[in-house]
Amino acid sequence: MRLLDLNPRWVGAGGDGITQNGEPVPERHGVGVSFDCPCGKCGVRVYVAFTNPLDGGAPYIPDHPTWERTGDTFETLTLRPSILRVGGCGWHGFVTDGEIQGA
Repeated sequence: MRLLDLNPRWVGAGGDGITQNGEPVPERHGVGVSFDCPCGKCGVRVYVAFTNPLDGGAPYIPDHPTWERTGDTFETLTLRPSILRVGGCGWHGFVTDGEIQGA
C-alpha cells in the first residue's frame, strides 16, 4: 500500500496567533506526518513526529517519541524505527520509500 493512499499530511506547528507562556510561537513546517491508519478499520489518523523535521529545526515536542526521516516527499518518505499504534487496532509496520509495510 502506498502512503499516498492514506491521505497523508505534513504536520506544522506554531504560527500566527499561537502563543506559549504569553510569547509567540514561531511557525514550523514538517515537524511530523499524519496519515489514515493502514489497518483500514479503526478510522484513526496516525501521527509520527520527526527527529529531523523538514524545516531543519529540532524535534517540536521535547521528550516525545520521534522517528528518523529520510525523503522529503510522501513518495520518498522512509521512517525508522517501525511504527506501533498503541491502543485501538495496534497496527505495527514501516514506511519505506513511500510504501506501507506491515500488518
